[in-house]
Amino acid sequence: MFSAVWTCFLLLALQPAYAQTKLDNAQLDQLLAPIALYPDALLSQVLMAATYPDDIAAAAAWSASHTSLSGDAAAKAVEGESWDPSVKSLTAFPSVIDLLGRQPKWTQSLGDTFLAQPEDVMSSVQRLRAQAKKAGNLESGKQQKVVTDTSGSSTIVKIEPTDPQTVYVPVYDSTTVYGAWPYQAYPPYYYPAPPGSVFATSLVAGVGFGLAVGAVNSLWGGFNWGSNDVDINVNRYNNINANNRINSNNARAKWEHNAANRGSTPYRDPAVRTRNETQRQAGLNNRSPSVQSRDVARDRAAQSVERQTGQSTRGTGTTRQRQDAGGSPGGRSDARSNTGTSNNRSAADRQNADRVAAQDRSRDMNRSSAVRDAGNGEQARQQSRQGHTAQTRASGPSSASRSSSASRPSGGGGRASGGGRGGSRR
Repeated sequence: MFSAVWTCFLLLALQPAYAQTKLDNAQLDQLLAPIALYPDALLSQVLMAATYPDDIAAAAAWSASHTSLSGDAAAKAVEGESWDPSVKSLTAFPSVIDLLGRQPKWTQSLGDTFLAQPEDVMSSVQRLRAQAKKAGNLESGKQQKVVTDTSGSSTIVKIEPTDPQTVYVPVYDSTTVYGAWPYQAYPPYYYPAPPGSVFATSLVAGVGFGLAVGAVNSLWGGFNWGSNDVDINVNRYNNINANNRINSNNARAKWEHNAANRGSTPYRDPAVRTRNETQRQAGLNNRSPSVQSRDVARDRAAQSVERQTGQSTRGTGTTRQRQDAGGSPGGRSDARSNTGTSNNRSAADRQNADRVAAQDRSRDMNRSSAVRDAGNGEQARQQSRQGHTAQTRASGPSSASRSSSASRPSGGGGRASGGGRGGSRR
């Protein structure tokens, strides 16, 4: 009898840790803090894309090897990839896809939480925006418009690009931008680019902005705050996704997660898994991996061997950076040999006039900005050579933070130097 009970216990212990408890307000705000101040359209697409962690890894690797591309040109360049359209759209914003690729556990937690608690996630965004506004760190300016709508007892804070054809990705220290943080046990996550990365910035205070991105059709997402939905601008979406169009007579359509694009990553929430697992498995069997996806899988296997043996299994063209901040794995840095240099150069020559003009406007607007972010191309490489590095700080987690639910990124508190793909934009 005892033997049978012990066997059952062992079998249960060996089951995958799929269970996910719902996050409370403190945990939600901690999770959303790094991106809550993004423009509405960009934020909505980050949330969509985070539900496809395998595609995020592949897209981040692609972006790192195509440093001359951003904006609509980048999104068009990946049209033939098998990734979900939301992930493809983020290649238009190299610093954003870099962040998501550097922090895979946080990214997966973000996506899983959005699938399981969409209304709670949107409420968290509004709480954080209200805090930043109260602290004097969320205001309208040349780069963005901050609009406050009040209906009854509800107040909605919207963030939109000042110029609909030009998007600036905000850069901020999430541990300070919200003012006094109300949850001491759950400090806000903070993932600055690692020193030496072309995305590294010197933050002074408040919110700064990187180089402008000419993205007319790449931004097709948005929020319906009244009904807590994420919507799609059908015309913009179809303009950039010619091979995966939405057939709708309406100007906007409600976004729905496509489990067939989930890939090999299981769902953590039981209810979400019940709804989507069959479709995920079918999609996994029918989906042929792209060359980039195979490269990512190969890299992950190599990393696993390196962790176990302590010896590199890859050639001298690959370097590794590991930075643990707050106990959380900081990610990896792969300096791949770039066999597509000539292709990248010719691609740069084909950049359209609106992107060039956007960069010119960005340089003018950011002379007095608190941050000098490196966005893409030659400008970014020049900034990197000049030693444009991040001011990063790390602090360990509190015991309460360490014991939070499995849906949160493993390891610690708010600050992380996040050792990602250092120098990937060189």
